[in-house]
Amino acid sequence: MLLVRIDPGHLGEFKEKTEGKYPISYQETDFYYSVMSREDIEKFRFPSPGITIVKQYFPFKYYSGNYQDLIKEQFTGLDDLKKGYKDNILNIHYLLGVASRYPERARMEVIGKTARGREIPALLLTNTNLSNEEKISVLFNCAHHANEVISIEHCYDIIYSVLSEPKRYEEILNKMKIWVVPIVNPDGARHFWHVSNLMGRKNGHPGIGPVNDKLNPGVDINRNYPFFWGKTGGGYSSSNPSNYFYRGPSAGSEPETKAMMDLADRERFAASISYHAYANCLLIPYSIDSLNNPEPDMAGELGRKIAASVVSLNPEKEFEPKKNIYPIDGVDQDYLYFTHGTLAYLLETTHLNPAYGEVEKVNVSLRETWNILLNEVLEGRKIFLKVTDEFGIPLEAKIEIERVKYFHEEIRVSNPVNGFFFQLFPDRKETKIKISKKGYESVEIWSRPRRNWEPLKIILKKSGI
Repeated sequence: MLLVRIDPGHLGEFKEKTEGKYPISYQETDFYYSVMSREDIEKFRFPSPGITIVKQYFPFKYYSGNYQDLIKEQFTGLDDLKKGYKDNILNIHYLLGVASRYPERARMEVIGKTARGREIPALLLTNTNLSNEEKISVLFNCAHHANEVISIEHCYDIIYSVLSEPKRYEEILNKMKIWVVPIVNPDGARHFWHVSNLMGRKNGHPGIGPVNDKLNPGVDINRNYPFFWGKTGGGYSSSNPSNYFYRGPSAGSEPETKAMMDLADRERFAASISYHAYANCLLIPYSIDSLNNPEPDMAGELGRKIAASVVSLNPEKEFEPKKNIYPIDGVDQDYLYFTHGTLAYLLETTHLNPAYGEVEKVNVSLRETWNILLNEVLEGRKIFLKVTDEFGIPLEAKIEIERVKYFHEEIRVSNPVNGFFFQLFPDRKETKIKISKKGYESVEIWSRPRRNWEPLKIILKKSGI
């Protein structure tokens, strides 16, 4: 799609020639703009007097279709979430609107701030009338790379679907916390929408990169997580500040990365999907070639099930599960999988920022993926423990499952906030589980992965020292 600039005196001619097919996407005092296909530009014989093709890299607000209209509107309901692409301003506007309209099922929370002071908002979907401490958390995040604006729409499709069908998701909202972070990279979004559509993959952090590198400042947040950071080599994780894939000056250096890590440390997500564009595949952790998944490989088994639910919209390419697209490191899914055992997937959607009218069919094609994830957490076989001391105070204890084999010194612990340990399992074979904590007597039990939602209660007694 190309941007066409129209002099005011030729607006009537433009509308007549295009037969009203192309609306005005952006209006300035001196010009109107419309986004057109290359084929129609040739068909209507543009450029012509008063109608030119824009060759500069304008901000995305010129291409989005209806940004100027949306920015003026009051929030009226869920249908607003399906009207157009969203920048930071619209994102906060909609999240606040949803939280205000549906207080019994939604709450907005700021999980951190960027280097330039912008808030990173998240929406928590859950039954707010029930205690959050007794729930299991799942994460959906979008726009680590803010130039991939279609990814944000997948986050909003989750919000829209869950809130518009309360009966269907009632049990999930009673037992789970669904965290949705539509724009992980607000500074990048600001640059992409309002400076140049060449920007936005990186976070635009000031002072990083050479002075003449004005269109590519900052860090690729999804190369900045502190797991295997900078160890794979190759061109897709770079130490060069001007590189498109610059991983940052140190592991976990960026405030956006820290915000997501802090949220994960608090919530201990059972599962997650991070949305990107547009390689048409599902990446299964570990995405690093040299790393082996724990056995049994629940991440691989569930990932293949999720990927099989997608009917590809790309006529030349099937949607499929993969380990990676190219060698990478420092990504969120591997960090979450290693640190907390989160079944963390990265979904590469099928398109890159198409005309907004095409977005809904992309959402529909991928909707089953996140539903499968939620239902597996709710109904799948799991080892589910609640570890406390003799007084019922939750403990962070080490959990060792005899049948699980790790290859990279992974350690699994219960959540100190609620004492929960939650791990999905691919079968129901009995296994020995050891629960231990320094200063307490260890406990060993035999248990089978169960579909039962009630956790097994484990009480650790202080050791007699």
